[in-house]
Amino acid sequence: MTYRVLAAASAVALLAVLVAGCSGGGGAALTKQTLTFTERQNDNSASFVDNPPKSAATGDEPKLSPSDQLTFTADMLDRSGKDVGDLDASCTVTATATGSFDDSHAQCVGTADIPGGSLTLAVGGKAFGAGTTRGAVVGGTGDYAGATGSFTSSDENGTDKPSQDTFRLFIPKQ
Repeated sequence: MTYRVLAAASAVALLAVLVAGCSGGGGAALTKQTLTFTERQNDNSASFVDNPPKSAATGDEPKLSPSDQLTFTADMLDRSGKDVGDLDASCTVTATATGSFDDSHAQCVGTADIPGGSLTLAVGGKAFGAGTTRGAVVGGTGDYAGATGSFTSSDENGTDKPSQDTFRLFIPKQ
């Protein structure tokens, strides 16, 4: 047998195992859960690292370029306005047309520490600016162990109002 035939046979066998493992027959049952919080930015907690190529600030905002880093933390408030957790995130700018937040793209990861555990979050592409940010829930701890799903973080264009965060989760039944 040549190496190509052996490699192809191995790839087909691996694909068959993966497909069998992904079929719904023996999978764990999932529960759906939706959580909603108000995200209140902590103005003094944000930081910006202007990696090369360095750029000048435009007004109150820095001018972004690829490889710049942003980090921030925010309070997570329940419906009554009580502080019940924190959101911590870090973003790396991947592309920008003008250097503004509104047209820049980034890769962001974060953790939402909320009552019952935490959620691990990821956002790629258009991650900044006013409007709605959409991302993935890629894991969790505590009550959310093994969670997957999605989230949205919506803010009103041109306001300083807090964002509304909605997490749509699928959690394995234990």
